[in-house]
Amino acid sequence: MKHSPELTDIIMSLDELVSACGQERQWVIELIEENIIEYDVPEREQFTGYQLTTVRRASRLSRDFEASVPAIGLILELLDEVEQLRQLKRQLDLQAPVIEVDIEVK
Repeated sequence: MKHSPELTDIIMSLDELVSACGQERQWVIELIEENIIEYDVPEREQFTGYQLTTVRRASRLSRDFEASVPAIGLILELLDEVEQLRQLKRQLDLQAPVIEVDIEVK
């Protein structure tokens, strides 16, 4: 999925990410181990605003539904897929021809 520029302009360390999301460091590391988030710059262990947004979404899922980290990964994947399908539908709706029908009432 393409990341918007405003989400990739922010660069933070793991400690900053942990602090910004309000979760335990180990929990965030579990997200990394499950490939829910990845280092944006692996050799520097840096994250962007996109990863912060993902961690915050994961945190809400964990809190609201008591979801495990593997379940959070699946839920986020399915939510992304739903959003992609919605975008595709919007594009197809814009391309669909409009058919006008005149109905004569007697």
